[in-house]
Formats: sequence, structure tokens, C-alpha cells
Amino acid sequence: MSDIHRILEHAVTQSEPEVVVDSESPADILVVDDNKSNLVAIEAALGELGRRLVKVQSGQEALRQLLTRDFALIILDVQMPGMDGFETARLIRRRERNRYVPIIFITAYNSNDEEILQGYRLGASDFLFKPIVPEILTAKAKVFVDLQQRTTEVKQQAHRLRELERLEMERRISLEREHWESEVLRQENRNKDEFLAVLAHELRNPLSPLVTGLDLIRTYNIQHDGLNQIREIMERQVSHLIRLIDDLLDMARISSGKINLQIGCVNVEEVVKQAIASVESLINHNGHTLTVNPPEQAVLVAADTVRLTQVIANLLNNAARYTSNGGRIELTWARDGAEALIRVADNGKGISANMLDRIFDRFVQEENHGFSRGLGLGLTLVRHLVTMHGGLVRAFSEGVGKGSEFVVRLPLAEGNAEADGQPKLIAVPDGPPLNIILIEDEADIRVSVKALLESWGHKVRTAVNGEHGMKLIFQYKPDVAIVDIAMPGLDGYSVARHVRARSEHKNTRLVAMTGFGRDQDRQRSFQAGFDNHITKPARPEDLKWALRSKQK
Repeated sequence: MSDIHRILEHAVTQSEPEVVVDSESPADILVVDDNKSNLVAIEAALGELGRRLVKVQSGQEALRQLLTRDFALIILDVQMPGMDGFETARLIRRRERNRYVPIIFITAYNSNDEEILQGYRLGASDFLFKPIVPEILTAKAKVFVDLQQRTTEVKQQAHRLRELERLEMERRISLEREHWESEVLRQENRNKDEFLAVLAHELRNPLSPLVTGLDLIRTYNIQHDGLNQIREIMERQVSHLIRLIDDLLDMARISSGKINLQIGCVNVEEVVKQAIASVESLINHNGHTLTVNPPEQAVLVAADTVRLTQVIANLLNNAARYTSNGGRIELTWARDGAEALIRVADNGKGISANMLDRIFDRFVQEENHGFSRGLGLGLTLVRHLVTMHGGLVRAFSEGVGKGSEFVVRLPLAEGNAEADGQPKLIAVPDGPPLNIILIEDEADIRVSVKALLESWGHKVRTAVNGEHGMKLIFQYKPDVAIVDIAMPGLDGYSVARHVRARSEHKNTRLVAMTGFGRDQDRQRSFQAGFDNHITKPARPEDLKWALRSKQK
């Protein structure tokens, strides 16, 4: 074998990447013949196919062409000087890229069977003998070119199908990832809610005896200026802690869509009274002057009493926190067309222009040097709760040091004219002493609540767990049973269900007093058979009310 043969053989046997022929462009035909006249004749015969012919006069040149392009058909002369057609075909077939290109051998001799078999062994697709009949050459070439074209199209379709399958697989993987990430986020959100609930429970338990103890100090009427001052500080700080806990839980409820409003016809004046009562100690401590401007005619709104009270209380609390000692706070409400307008204004620190649009965002607070700090959730809760009522809240301020104003707009209740069923501020009911069973596993809470109840004239028996408490209920048939929920062994829900299962205890009032204060916790209490659900630390007025009136 000559050097050129070895070089070409090495070149054509090197592995190269597969090339996909564009089915929309004409597939070339390679014609190899050392006789120029034959090349011209073949070109004339194949002209009607509309394919471009690449004509070369040697096997070496044919191999060079195959290194740079693909062909739909090779027409190869057998008898050529140097590298003949069979040797050229052998090298062509050794190259993976050209292994299946159809080859038509052309020979001037009536070859014997052995020579024809050799050609087929080398991969010949057909044999033609000179002189060539143009019609036969055209017909055979057309068959092979069309076949090659269809093969290419099939490859392209397979390639497109593989691409579509890949894209579909990527889409499915993306959807699965999104689903997994969403589920992870949902689980994390559930875990957060559960964590906040447990955190609130664990914080409220130690707060409960503090609240009860403070009221006992007031009940015992111990006169001492220093003691009164300490008691006021404790009450103020305990109220602050309770507000922080409630704000955290409310944000968790809003984030998970678990706040359900109990909409009714509400007199704004009665809600204002309750809101002022909840922040009165802070306002008095700061020496603020609170001016309340009620309208001449009652303003009734469609609202949830508890949540609207929270809105106004948060606005008053915000005003008190950002107003220097001795400052002024003004609370006004009135009708404005088809809406109720509630306005809280102060002459305090004011709001900078760049904060007006962000003041209701979560955890956003103005610089508060010299003022008490919170979690930055109070105004966020105001906006969410007002929006849930179908209303709007806006903040106004002329700048730092120039005070601030918050305006809430709410839809008026239908038939807003006279006192058509508007709720009044609920007075704490009174009555004769009650026989009470208190079931609480926390000793400090148990002792302090028992002392407070007895200071009101009630007879109280205590139990440290659910089993003992249930026995006392069955034995003494109390007027009221105050039951903690989270107890080891028999929990409060189980106690309530066992008591309600006995007809002789149908008149026993069951009060759940627990650190769990979510809406679903309350609902679960009522489903178990409780008449009331109060959250630790229970305010004395809430506890008094729960002893006499049903919440449902």
C-alpha cells in the first residue's frame, strides 16, 4: 500500500461526530470515474433529479470529499488506475460516518459472479454496466436518493422526538421540584405555626400567675406607695409581653389564612371603650392627654368586635409609643358618606416621607430613640384586619417631629341609623358564690387562680391532672369547671368529652383556660364541649365573665 493510501485510510477510519443532514436542502451525489466523458454523461443522465453532483476522477479525491461532507449516493467506477473502485469502497465502509451510504458500482466489463459478489461484500447497493442506459441509471439513483432522504427525515424526526422527550422530562422534573419545594414551604409554614403556638403557650403559662397575682394585690388593697408603683410597672410590662405574643400569633394566623371574622352590627363607640381600656395604663404612664370626640349620632359598622377593638387599640398603642411624655393623642370617629371614618392623631415623633409608604409593612419601624420598641407588627396587623373588613387605612404626617395621623375607613352596617341591635360593652355579670373545680397542672397558676377566685367569694377545689379533676367533677357536681388543655395523661379535651357524656353534668359550665389561643384551638374546645375558651394569662374581667356567661 502506498503512503497516500495509508494516510487516507488513517484519515477515513478516525471516529467523527455524527452529522444530521438537513432534509430541506438537496442531498449531493458523489460521482467517481477517471473518464471525463463518463462524468459528463452521468451528469446529463441525473440532471432531472435536481441534485448537485460532485465529480471526481480518483478514489483518493473521493475520500477527500467524504472527509468534509455527506452524500446521499455514491456512483463509483470499478476500473480506475491506482486505487480502484473496490479499494475505495473498502475504505469508505471502514469509516463509521459513511458506512451506510448507498454505492452503485459501474464497470465497463461483464464481470463474473465472483467479482460481483466481492462488490456486494464491500457494501455495493447495485451494479451497472457500461454503456450506461440513462433511464436505468436515473431510476436506480432516484430510488437510493429518495430512500436516503427518508432515512434522514426519520433521523430528524427521531432527533426531534428525543428533544421533545427531553424537554417534557425537564418540565416534569421542574414541576416535581416546584411541588416538592411548595410542600417543603407548606411544611415549614405549618412547623412555624406550631412553633409559635407552643412558644405562646410556654410564655403565657408563666405570665398567668403574674397577672393573677397582680390582681390579688389590688384585691387585698395593700396600701403602700412603693408597692403601688411596682405593681403598675409589672402590670404595664406584663401587658406589653401579652401584646407581643398576640401580635406574633395573629401574624401567623393571617399568613396561613386562619383568621375568621365574626361579622356583626357593631357600635364604634362601644369598641372604642374597649380599645381605650386595653391601652389606658400605657397612656396614663406616659402622661398623655387622650381626647375622645364621639359623634352626635351612633356609628354602626359591619365588623368583628374583637378584631376592630384590636385595630383601634393598636393605633392608640402606636400613638402612645411614638409620642413623648405629656403629649396629646386624639381619637375621633364619624360617618363619611357610606363609610365610617376612625381617626387617631398625635403630636408625637411623626413619620418621614420615605417611610409613609412602608409603615404598614411587616417588621418595619421608624428609628425610635427614646421611645419604647415593639416587633414592627402592630400596624401590619391593622392593615390586614382593616382590609379583611373591606376597609382602607392610611397614614399621614408632615414629617419628623410633626406628629402623625392614621385614618381607617370601614363600610357602614346596613340600616345604620338608630340603635338597631348594636352590641353594648359587655358588663361582667355578677351573682352568688359558685362551686368551682380548677384543674391545672402548673402549680403557680393553680395556686394564684384559686386565691383570686376565693377572693371573689367562690368555693374552689383543685386538681393537678385530668384524671383527678374528672373525679372531683363527678363527685361534687360543680357549677363551673375551669380546665387546662395541655396536661399530661388525660388532657382537657378528653375531660370535657367525658363530662358531657354524662347527662347529670349537662348544666356544669366548662371553661377552657389554656395557653393555646389560635382560632382552631378555640374551635376544638367548643367541639369538645367547652362553653368558654379563655387564653392565659386570663384577665380578671375575662375570667369573671366566663364564670357566668357562655361564649357561644
